[in-house]
Order: sequence, then C-alpha cells, then structure tokens
Amino acid sequence: MSREHPNLPGQSKPAGLPSEHSTKSFWHTEPSALLLGHRSTRQLPKHADVVIVGSGITGTSIAHHLLSKNAPSANGEKRNLDVVMLEAREACWGATGRNGGHCQPLLFETPHDPSIGHFELANFHALQSLIKDDDIDCEFHAQPGVRAIYSDHHLKEAEEALSVMTTTAPELRLMMRLVTDPGQLEKYRIPTAKGAVVTEIAARLWPYKFVVHILEKLLTSTSDIAGSFNLQTLTPTTGISRISSDSAGASHWTVKTGRGDITARKVILATNAYTSHLLPNFSDLIVPCRGQMSALHPLNSLKDDKRLKTSLGFLGDGLDDYLIQRPNDRGGHMMFGGGRQHGPSIGVTDDSILDHKTAKYLRRRLIAALGLPEGRTDETRTETEFTAANEWTGIMGFSRDNHPFIGPVPATHAPSHHGESDGLYMAAGFTGHGMPNTWLCGASVALMVREALDEENPKGTFRNQVFQSAKEIYGLPEAYWLTEERLKKAMSGLSVEEQDWAEMDKAAVSSL
Repeated sequence: MSREHPNLPGQSKPAGLPSEHSTKSFWHTEPSALLLGHRSTRQLPKHADVVIVGSGITGTSIAHHLLSKNAPSANGEKRNLDVVMLEAREACWGATGRNGGHCQPLLFETPHDPSIGHFELANFHALQSLIKDDDIDCEFHAQPGVRAIYSDHHLKEAEEALSVMTTTAPELRLMMRLVTDPGQLEKYRIPTAKGAVVTEIAARLWPYKFVVHILEKLLTSTSDIAGSFNLQTLTPTTGISRISSDSAGASHWTVKTGRGDITARKVILATNAYTSHLLPNFSDLIVPCRGQMSALHPLNSLKDDKRLKTSLGFLGDGLDDYLIQRPNDRGGHMMFGGGRQHGPSIGVTDDSILDHKTAKYLRRRLIAALGLPEGRTDETRTETEFTAANEWTGIMGFSRDNHPFIGPVPATHAPSHHGESDGLYMAAGFTGHGMPNTWLCGASVALMVREALDEENPKGTFRNQVFQSAKEIYGLPEAYWLTEERLKKAMSGLSVEEQDWAEMDKAAVSSL
C-alpha cells in the first residue's frame, strides 16, 4: 500500500540565492588561504569578454578551458580573453565542495545511448590525467566501483541493461560484471545486497582541493594563460539582461550584483541548482534538491588493512546512497551520503541546516549494509552507530529529463522581458551525478564560447551546429544538448517532483 499522493505544485518556484550561512562540510576543513574571501580586484570590473557565474568544478573547468593555452580550439588559434568569475559565497562552497568525494561513471544506466557511458569514461580519464600531470594533491585514487543493488526490479533492470549493451556497446560491457554470488557479495562488503555491478573505473578524491588547485593556478600562473582571470567571491549575481547589439552586430549582457554591474560579450551560467534564480523559465527544468553527507570515524572493523577499498553506491527502492573511505593515514573517514527518503529534499535550497532523521540514518545504516561485527556484539541492544566528525548538507540541481543542460540558452528560455539569448550559455542540471560529467561539460561550453568569440561563429547560424565541435572533440552526448526541442520534450514528461515522489514512494512501500 503506497502513501497518499500529495498535491504536488503545478509549477516549481524559481530558486533563491545560496544561503548566506551553510553547514560545515568536511571538505572545507582545510580551506585555501588564497581563495577565502578572494577578490582579484577591490572593485568589480566594469567589462569582461566572458563572465562565469559559479565557482564549482563546472565553472572552474570553463575558466580553465577558456584560458589554457593548451586547451583545444576549433580553429587552432586562441586570442586573449578577459574572464571574470562571480561566486555568491566562498570559492567552491556549493555542491562540489559538499559532495560524496567519489567519481563513479555509471556505464550501464543508459544502455540504448552508449555515448553517455563513453562521455563519462572520457571525463574520468581527463580528470585522472590532469591530476597526474599537475601533481594535484587531492587524494585521487582509482579503485573498483561497486553498484550494490537491493531490489529485485533494480537487479532485473541491471541484467537487461548489460544484455542490451552486449549489442549496443560491447566495449563498455566488457568493463562491467554482474555479481550475484553470496560469497562474492560478502567479499565486496555488501552481504545483504541482491547483486552488484562491478567495474574497475571509479575513484575517490577530495573535490574541493582539486578545484582550488585549478583556481589558484589561474590566479597565480598568469604567464600560462591566454588572457586574464578575475575571481570575485562573496558576490551574488542578482540578475542578467541583454543589451542591444552593437554596430558590429555583437550582443552584450549586463550582469547585476550588489556591488555593481558588469557588461560582457558572453555569460556562462555554471549555477546548477540555482539556475532558475537567474532564468525563471528553468524553474520546472532544473529543481533544487538538498542532499546530506557525513564524515564518520571508522569502527575497528574498518581500520588498517580492513578498510574499504571500493567506491560504493547503494541502489534500491527509494535508495541511492554512496560511500568511500579516506586513506588510513589521513583519518580513514567513511564519507557516506544519501538517505533522502528520511527528510525533505526536493525544492529545498537551505544548506544551513541538517535533517536530524537523515543524520541518524547515515550514522547507523552502514552497520547492516556492510555486515559489520559491531552490530552483533552490543549486549545492551541499543543500536550501534558511527561517530560523526562532520555532518552537512548541499544543494544538487535535478534535471527534468535526468541529463544536464549544456550549451547556448534558447531564446524561448531567455531572461524575462527580452526573448533573445545570443551570448548566454549554460552548464547545469547534473542531478547528483556531476563528478563523471562536469569537467568535460565545462570544456564543451568553453569550446562553444571560444568559437563564437573567435569568428562570430558562422556555425551558430544553425543552432544544432554549435554543438558539433564539442561532440567531435569531447564526445558531448546529444542527450545533453540544450535545444528548444529538448526542452519542449522534457516539459511534456513528468515533473521532477512527480518523478521523485514515485521513487520515494517505493521506499515507503518496501519498508512496510
């Protein structure tokens, strides 16, 4: 018996600005001295070639690829650009600085569109190579990815997906194996799972340290970049508006902040959950969703050589939890997140508070999930739980069709009172699955903007052609392309709230 269906809103409200204060993420316990409160110039610049709104991994990737002399360019040339990045709070203080700390491409979740699996795989290798080449100290460590499955229908879906991929993407299928043998599941520390999809393509890392390394390099290695980079933290963007085209036919934008306005030739929104604050027409296309995380001190059964050596995801009815364990010599913390079925999440943008039911779930769930002996030796019959070093929340951006929106914003969804959008771009809506996607999505948008700036982009005459270089160079899936046709199709389907209710209702039913 399912729960009574609520009266879901017919239309989502635009998101507000990020909360002024926020819960303390573990990833922020070692902040960058250079970036805290950073403003490259005391006064906000009046003009820029490009303004990027957002300083998480997406915005950072965009800046890196716009300014790196080695980044691909469609015509082989790179002119200098003045780039300004605006951040409402501290640098990397949003979802990237609050996530689970793992990068696990889900190669089997889109069996009929292998371009997505290939893109996530390429994104993983791009991160891995950059971290190695730049010697970035961010605890990146490649390790097996285990997607533990706890419901019969999810197991059946996984079996069917792997079967389909034997035909549609045999090269990806060879990278995965389905495990259902109880002994093997015990080996992977998931004794109560019905099965698991295992791959060698996954990793754990400290995402904030990765991002701040790139930002610090952009700020300090000025001779290595093609232009200038100006970072303005603690500067919320309150609005954007298009200015009439100049005599050469080039459009310009005004970006409004509480500290003044900036005019720019191009504006790129790397705003994820908060996108509809600036583009209200995206209120039903990208909906905020609050997630919760914890850094747990390991119990004795998870210390030293008994530590977890995989990147774990837990999939079931209303269940989508995730876990990595940090290195022994750095505390061995269990970085565990999820539990959305226990507290409000959809439409919530306040990351200044914890949901205490979710926090209790996260402190207790792993005892049974990992089959730990501590759960069987408590003679007082009180439920054993982990001790938390940090507990925090963060805001994800859930896409209506479950894929990110990458590219130029269609005129139909431009800021109100305008109806024209030339020069406005977006990379947002990662639906809690950003780490295997964001780096190359940012690179793709940067490439599009470079093309448009370098040659007033004749490819832009036909909107779909603007995506071709990103597809050829980075493998950007067509499912990610931000087109008017895609937005219409997405709006004809279930809303984010309806999809989430259906999934959470499964959790309620399975617990009866």
